[in-house]
Amino acid sequence: MSIKDPPSRTISPGQEVPSGSRLAPDAASGDGKPGRAASLRRWLRDSAIRPSPIPRAHYVLGLKAAIAPFLVSRFLVWAATGFGARNLQAPPGLYSNLNPPTALAPFFHWDADAYGYIAHNGYALGSGGVAAEVVRVAWFPFYPLLVRLAGGSDWAMFLIPNISFFLALVLLYVLGVRRMDAGRAALALWLVALGPAAMFFSYPYTESVFLLSSVGAFVLMESGHWLLSGLAGMAAAATRFPGLLFAVALAAERAAGNRRWTIYAAMLLTLGGLGAVAFVQWYQMGDPLGFYHARSFWIGPERNPLYLIGSFPKALIEGDPFNAEAIGVPVLLLFAAGAAWVTGRMPIAYGVFAIAQILVAFDQGLFLHIFSLVPRVVSVIFPCYFAFATFLAPRRNFTLAWLLLSASAMVVNSIQYGGWRFIG
Repeated sequence: MSIKDPPSRTISPGQEVPSGSRLAPDAASGDGKPGRAASLRRWLRDSAIRPSPIPRAHYVLGLKAAIAPFLVSRFLVWAATGFGARNLQAPPGLYSNLNPPTALAPFFHWDADAYGYIAHNGYALGSGGVAAEVVRVAWFPFYPLLVRLAGGSDWAMFLIPNISFFLALVLLYVLGVRRMDAGRAALALWLVALGPAAMFFSYPYTESVFLLSSVGAFVLMESGHWLLSGLAGMAAAATRFPGLLFAVALAAERAAGNRRWTIYAAMLLTLGGLGAVAFVQWYQMGDPLGFYHARSFWIGPERNPLYLIGSFPKALIEGDPFNAEAIGVPVLLLFAAGAAWVTGRMPIAYGVFAIAQILVAFDQGLFLHIFSLVPRVVSVIFPCYFAFATFLAPRRNFTLAWLLLSASAMVVNSIQYGGWRFIG
C-alpha cells in the first residue's frame, strides 16, 4: 500500500483565505510555518513503509553477495575456536555433558549445553548439565524445537545456526538494496559477519535464528505480506525475548498511518510467540513467567557503577585484549548512535525496533551487573548496520581499519570461547 499525503491547497503570500475555509489550529504557527503537531503527522506519514513486490533478481544477488562474507568470517571463527580449544586449558569443572563429536566439541560450551538439553528433554530435568530445570527456563524453546525437528543430533545443533546465518545475510542484502544501494548493502553484510560478537552466529546459540526471523519479518513487511511477517515475528519472539519488539515495530507502522487490518493480526501473531513460550513453560514447569523469573539466577555481584566507564580504559592501560567486558559499553554506544540514525533516516518501524532493542540490552547489562554480554545482545540489531555502512562507504581507509579491528576482536573472542572463557 502506498501512503501519500492528502491533497493540500497552496495560498500565495498576501492572498486572502477563501470564505468558509480555515486553517486547523495546529496546522500553522503564527509566522505561517507548520505547527509541531502537523509536522509530526507529516513525518509519521513519510516514515511509513510503502510495500511493493521485491524482484526475484534481488534474492539472487543476495545469494551471491552473502557467499564471501559468510565463508571468510566463518573460517576465521571456526579456526579460532578450534585453536582456543587446543591451546587454552579449560578452567576446572567446565565441560559439556552433551558429549558432542570431537570436531564439534569446541563449539558446545555454555548456553549450548542448555539448548541441547531442552532439545532432548524439554524443560524437564535431565541428567547432568544445567543443575535445575528452573534455571533452564531462561532459554527460549524455538531453536531447540528446530533441532528436535531436524533429528536432535549435535550436527543439527551446529548446522541450523550456520545455515540460518547465511540466509539472514541474503535477506539483509535484499533489505539493504531496497533501502540504500548495492554497495552499501554488500558492506553491511561484511560488518555483520565480522562483528566483534559475530562468532555466536556459528555456535549452538539463538543469534542466527533470531537474526533470520527478524530480518525475514521486515522483508515480508516491505513486500506487503503482513500475516507472514507476523509469523516470522512469532518465530523471533519464541527464540528470544527481544523478538516481542517486532510487535512494537508493527504498532509504529500503524501509528504512521497504515490502516491495513492485517497489521493487527501480525501484532497478535508476534505476541503469540511469547504466549507459546509461556504456555510451554507453564505446562512443563508450572510457571508461565519462568523466562522472566529465571533472570534472578544470573545476577552478578554488586559492583561499583563506575565499572561502566572504567572497563575499557582499564583494559587499555593493562594491555589486556582478553577482557571481554571492556568493549561492552563502547559497542552499546556505537549501536545507540546507529539506532538514532536509523530513526531519522529510515521508516519508523526500523527505528523503533532498533531503539527498543538497545534499551533491552542496556537494561539486561545493568540488571545482571555484567556488560560482557552486551556485544552479543546487540549484534542482531540489523538496522544499525545500515547506519554503519552509510557512514563508512565513502571512507575506504577507515572502512578497512574498522573491519580489521572488528574481525580481530571476533577472533580473540572466538579463541576465548574455545577455551571455555566466558565472553557473553
